[in-house]
Amino acid sequence: MKKILFLGIFITLLCGLTSCNLFNSFSKEVTSNLEEGSDYLEHSTTYDGTDILYDESMWYVNNLKDVPLPDPQVFVEDDTYYIVGTSDRDGNVVDCYSTKDFVEYEKHLAIFNPNSFAGWENKTKASVYAPEVYEFDGVYYMYYSAIDNSGVRRNSVVVADNILGPYKPLVNSKVNGLVAPIFVDQNKSFDVLDITVFVDDDEQMYMYYSVKNNENQHIVGVKLNSPYEADWTTYKKLVIPGALNSSNIVYKPLNWEMFRQGLPIAEAPYMIKSYDKYYLTYSVNGCWNKYYNVCYAVSDNPLGDYEKPYKNGEIWTNLLLGYPGTKLENSTVYKQWNGFASGTGHHCFFKIGDQTMIGYHAHKNRNWNVENKFTQRYFAFDYIHFDEEGVPFCNGPTNSIQPLPEGLNGYKNIAANAKIKVENVENSKAVNDNYIVDCYNLTGEKEKEVILGKEYSFIELEFDQEYTIAGIAIYNSAYYDSMVTEINYIDFGDGNAVLYPSFATERYTNESESFIYPNSAFTIEFYKVIKSNKVTICFNLPDGASINEIVVLGC
Repeated sequence: MKKILFLGIFITLLCGLTSCNLFNSFSKEVTSNLEEGSDYLEHSTTYDGTDILYDESMWYVNNLKDVPLPDPQVFVEDDTYYIVGTSDRDGNVVDCYSTKDFVEYEKHLAIFNPNSFAGWENKTKASVYAPEVYEFDGVYYMYYSAIDNSGVRRNSVVVADNILGPYKPLVNSKVNGLVAPIFVDQNKSFDVLDITVFVDDDEQMYMYYSVKNNENQHIVGVKLNSPYEADWTTYKKLVIPGALNSSNIVYKPLNWEMFRQGLPIAEAPYMIKSYDKYYLTYSVNGCWNKYYNVCYAVSDNPLGDYEKPYKNGEIWTNLLLGYPGTKLENSTVYKQWNGFASGTGHHCFFKIGDQTMIGYHAHKNRNWNVENKFTQRYFAFDYIHFDEEGVPFCNGPTNSIQPLPEGLNGYKNIAANAKIKVENVENSKAVNDNYIVDCYNLTGEKEKEVILGKEYSFIELEFDQEYTIAGIAIYNSAYYDSMVTEINYIDFGDGNAVLYPSFATERYTNESESFIYPNSAFTIEFYKVIKSNKVTICFNLPDGASINEIVVLGC
């Protein structure tokens, strides 16, 4: 009995010293019958200093070149995605882009042109802003703001019998949208903009928009009795930039919502409901600003009161999408994000299949840092997920190859429900929790990554059945000093292994600023038909490192 006990203690101590390598069930080396270029494509090897090759029916990149449409909203109908927004081509009309795959786009110009009517909009400078389209009982309603003949921006709605219009003023026994804007704010001299509509589970409708006064630009909400009738008795101020709630008008402690100089801004509201909580999302700092980003406040009711999540002494606690930095030009974060992302905001939420996405615009010039001056803005989109409490989080903004949702490429992420087995790895639950660390300057984020030990470490994902494997994405660390530059192997069994795949460091890092683009990954697509019920990934890291999510595309 003593001998057995001593042997058990010896094995325990030995395992602790060697990470159990002597008893490792994983192999440090594998052989492969796959040939790069004919059996699979490792995307990192295709980068030529400008472009990186990938199958556009399986992956996407926010390259900011296809849809020059700020303030986007995506309306989904019959497997077609219609993107409407403020037109940079002609600010006095509304343009639309449609797509079925987010690869090829069709332009639909001037689906609404207020100058076609002798209406209330200013004839020389209507400046139609931020249109959004909804369908109620077979009628398509386009909500928008425009400048009237007195120079004040107003909210209204026009109608059509199909998504592409043409949209015309709404005139009936209750309203006349030809002679006057349909939604006139309580403070008639204030500019209003960025109108959005939310329909709750009980079919009650709500309208949210931004109001600009002499102190700030804030978010208000009101019930709708119909698509064109507001119950102004329910009008309520909901979000003030920089303040924790609408009753706290002191612009503290959320100073990251006020990085721009001048008037504090909260605009572009959009509602999303999760676990019976209402998340009122909005953009701050002004659309021309590098720090234009999406934040959120939460409530138990559609009209509040709304609170912004905040922890004393921490920053960016209510950030959903955007530049997690500082306006100090000599700061590390400011310099690192130059060239990665700028002005990511004025968003919407939409579904691709069952997957929730966030659509937004971003500055074409990723180095933009000019205050109070407009620049080109293009449509982009990324993934929205929800944690175990229903709180939304975004894996973005991205500037790297991402897998398209199953609703477009036909492949689901089979890693999401895989059984995980690891060796010399900590925090293995982060392998498939959907969360990818990107706000690397937030407290405690580093501990949310998958920690790979020194020398050999292994991760095995076992699927619920055998699948045909189309591709894999292994997301790198968000921390430059913790990133992985090469993987020993990715093995699907039966000789189907990718040996020594490399990370596209030239494409996804800024060496001079010690910065790795958040949400960047090792990405590989397969030409050969590979069937497997598991994948094993081997790392050999002298000093250890970290990774984030692993996504395996299968069908």
